[in-house]
Amino acid sequence: MSVSKIVNYALYSFVLLYALIYFIYIFFINFVHASISFMSIAALLLPFILLLFLQWISWKYTNTNKHNKRKLKIRFIVISSLGFALLVFCVVMLGVNESESRFTTERWLNDDRRRVYLVDDLINEHELIGMAKDEVFTLLGSPTETEYFKEEDNVVYYLGDERGIIRIDSEWLVIWFDGSDIAMKHELRTD
Repeated sequence: MSVSKIVNYALYSFVLLYALIYFIYIFFINFVHASISFMSIAALLLPFILLLFLQWISWKYTNTNKHNKRKLKIRFIVISSLGFALLVFCVVMLGVNESESRFTTERWLNDDRRRVYLVDDLINEHELIGMAKDEVFTLLGSPTETEYFKEEDNVVYYLGDERGIIRIDSEWLVIWFDGSDIAMKHELRTD
């Protein structure tokens, strides 16, 4: 078997693997509600760069008469376009998740099962420690009526199913107050 055929078989095998990788990415991004980060973009770009590299190798080792050049160009455009479309789709999904993870009081109050995606932005953007209890209630609404983690000097908010692939437990935001009803500590807990 010639080097040209081996390289082309390797390319076609990688195209199938590439599609499988991106379908796994789509499932993962959707399931764990991943958002944009350096690592997520790098993970998405790596297979695409490898796809372009393997196409370049295939181009280099394939016989290049006039008819073959035209076929190679068409194949390169089709494979690259489909590969790029999957890459862009995944980046858009990450962006949508990023947007949906921005904390607003309205989002917090309207969907208590999706609070788990808002809580990180809440903690990063709002200094809960030092807030009066009334300010916390204005920001987050009434606490959840539960006995989980309930103590005399704290309030508990249900966040939804825990993040991750295996969602067995629920996540909760627990905020403790001092004797003057000023928030002094907060924790994320799972039951």
